[in-house]
Amino acid sequence: MTEETKHRLMREALQEAERGMSEGEVPIGCVIAVGPDAEIVARGFNRVNALGRKTAHAEIVAFENGGGNPPSLPLDAEDAVLVSTLEPCVMCLGAAMEGGIATVLFGLDAPADRGTGRVRPPESPESKTPVIEGGILAQESRRLLQSWFDANRETEQAEFVGQLLELTENVDDGR
Repeated sequence: MTEETKHRLMREALQEAERGMSEGEVPIGCVIAVGPDAEIVARGFNRVNALGRKTAHAEIVAFENGGGNPPSLPLDAEDAVLVSTLEPCVMCLGAAMEGGIATVLFGLDAPADRGTGRVRPPESPESKTPVIEGGILAQESRRLLQSWFDANRETEQAEFVGQLLELTENVDDGR
């Protein structure tokens, strides 16, 4: 996959994060793409507040949005790419593995959680161990989170976002 394609997909995920922020959510966005042209087949943004579910992360919402009737996310896609503005947590990375995602791309590292470093490769034949690459447009992801944090310091999620911002002060888009 070219750097241009990675950046195009991350910009789409950033737009999803902005949509979430406009609805009062922590700005984390995700897209899932398939095929040689990396066609986006599912989108999602964090909906923890709107749905009242701590599991309504952007990646999970994207999977749910891709599972319509007929599903836009084919079950047999061997080249599916999940793109998230923040490093996926253990739950979301596990969903990617079980969902057959071949590649996971993310923007900003999540040093306190480090989901991509905590999940062991699956042993079941229907699961995949995806290629993982982070740091794509990380500064843009961080800027969105900083903007949200500046306006929402008194909310329940502010502690998580504040810690994330402290731990990523020296973020670089060099990867």
